Amino acid sequence: MHFQRLRLAGFKSFVDPAEVQIEPGLTGIVGPNGCGKSNVLESLRWVMGANSAKAMRGQGMEDVIFAGAAGRPPRNHAEVILTVDNSQHRAPQPFTDQDVLEVSRKIERGRGSTYRINGKEVRARDVQLLFADASTGANSPALVRQGQISELIAAKPQNRRRILEEAGGVAGLHTRRHEAELRLRAAETNLDRLDDIGKELESTLNRLKREARQAEKYKKISAEIRALQAALLYVRWSDAKQAQEVARQELRQAEKAVAETATASAAAQTAALNAQEAMKPAREEDAVAGVLLHRATLERDRLDMAEQAARAEVDRLKAEVARIAADIEREERMAADARKELDRIENDLSRLKAEIAAAPERGPELDRAVAQTEDARKQADAEVERLAGTLAAVEARANAENARKRDAETRLSRITAQRDQAVRERAAVGPLETPEIAIAETALATAQADLQAARDAVEAAENDRSDKARAEQDARTKARELEDSLGRLQTEARGLAQLLVTGKRQHAPALDKVSAAKGYEAALAAALGDDLDAALDKAAPAHWTGADSAPHDWPDGVQPLSAHVDAPEQLAARLAFCGVAPKDKAAALARTLPRGARLVTREGDLYRWDGFVSRAEAPRPAAVRLAQRTRMGELEAEIDKGKPALEAAQAAMRAATDAFRMAEDTVKQARTRPFGLDKTVTG
Repeated sequence: MHFQRLRLAGFKSFVDPAEVQIEPGLTGIVGPNGCGKSNVLESLRWVMGANSAKAMRGQGMEDVIFAGAAGRPPRNHAEVILTVDNSQHRAPQPFTDQDVLEVSRKIERGRGSTYRINGKEVRARDVQLLFADASTGANSPALVRQGQISELIAAKPQNRRRILEEAGGVAGLHTRRHEAELRLRAAETNLDRLDDIGKELESTLNRLKREARQAEKYKKISAEIRALQAALLYVRWSDAKQAQEVARQELRQAEKAVAETATASAAAQTAALNAQEAMKPAREEDAVAGVLLHRATLERDRLDMAEQAARAEVDRLKAEVARIAADIEREERMAADARKELDRIENDLSRLKAEIAAAPERGPELDRAVAQTEDARKQADAEVERLAGTLAAVEARANAENARKRDAETRLSRITAQRDQAVRERAAVGPLETPEIAIAETALATAQADLQAARDAVEAAENDRSDKARAEQDARTKARELEDSLGRLQTEARGLAQLLVTGKRQHAPALDKVSAAKGYEAALAAALGDDLDAALDKAAPAHWTGADSAPHDWPDGVQPLSAHVDAPEQLAARLAFCGVAPKDKAAALARTLPRGARLVTREGDLYRWDGFVSRAEAPRPAAVRLAQRTRMGELEAEIDKGKPALEAAQAAMRAATDAFRMAEDTVKQARTRPFGLDKTVTG
């Protein structure tokens, strides 16, 4: 294979699409440091399946996407496409017959990488095997990056062996051998698991056998219980029948008593009517008594209210008497206290008179007391003066605040008058309509309208983007579901294909050429049995040669098996003697079978003309194989139907993705349009 062209878009420094033509001979890229030469080599390794972010000189694989610059916004995805010449048809299957291979790898932020070969999505392993078979790849020593020369010189023997294997063209074989070893180990693990499951099934089978014996015992006991219940029910029925006769006699007696009671009831009704006629005057008297009773009730209620009012007044008067008594007691206590105070004052007066009489002797002491009292008075006067000064200062500040308040009120009234005057003058002048104001108002209205339109456009674009995002997610989910369903069908089909392989037999059995309608596999396997393993080739030791046979006349309720089977002509004679009957009628119809005939049911029961019977429970490998072949045909039909649906779903997903991206661009443009940034954003 020969590399023809390398196309980069959004990969590292290649924000704009760039293409490198690789002509026959020697192709070189020359440029100063930092121009992106190493990025070209890394893009080549990346598209061939490199999965190490460190090998791409980044912390994560998304670092290969253009991260933006001063004048360029970052990109959301990066793509590298490598065109390979396959004119010599050396590529592995299924790409051997294609002359040109276009290998692409695309990565989106938050979604991972996607590999495609000629537009068909493949696995990363498929791309790596494609280049490994061509003795190259992402880790090939032929791709020399910065610092790799010294690594090759000091390489370990394992790395040197890898170089020689790649030079010898066996790298792809070693890769496949590694995968085969992994699969073999997985198969061995599955076999061990199957042994464990077999042991578990064996223990389960033993348990089920025990349960089956218990079930048989339960059936016998249940039959005895049903017999006893039947006898008990018969006894109860006999007792009920006797009780029914007794009840009938009682019913006749009750009907006779009812007739007598009806006669007495008629007489009582006549007497009641007569009594009602006699009760009319009594009812009138009762109405008059009711009116009088109502009046008496009202009078009683009025008297009750008067009584309650009188009781309340009595309670109030009692409380007033108690309060007056308390006041009298309090006044008496106050009078006693006053008498005690008078006694104390008289005692003090007597003491003062004695002191006055002794005053000439206490003159010096009284003078000192007077002097002290004078000093205390002077200090009190000084304190009074200080407090008076403080009060005057407070009053002065209060007066100042009042003055400022009056000034503020004056200014407020003046400003209010000026405002009223300005309003009157503005009303007298009339509306101001100058050309400049009109132009400014028009521009303002236009700007407001443009702003509102821009807001509406942004809102509409965001709604459209939300719808496109939901549609893209729905399409992606549908495509993924179809892909998973198709994958499961293909996996099941491959498994059945492996089971249906005939093996290393020299002559294919007739079973491979026979197919039954759905539901008739067990019937066909029961009719032919192990004879289906015989071949159709006359060279085989056991084979079918065919024979002439006339159509057979079957009794009512029996259908020919050949009507539901597609088989070679060699089996026509055998199928002519096989019929299909319902399961509930097969045993009776089997007694009328002619010589050589066989009768089967769809469930797999076999009744032969000579009295041989084989139930459906008997093991028949041919029935399993026929059911597998029928299922294989259904799977192939479902796969053929699912592939166009998957392709349509993938196309719808791509269209929805493109529509979502266009909606995102529309939202960005709508957000920047009011500021005049359309050209900057689109550029």
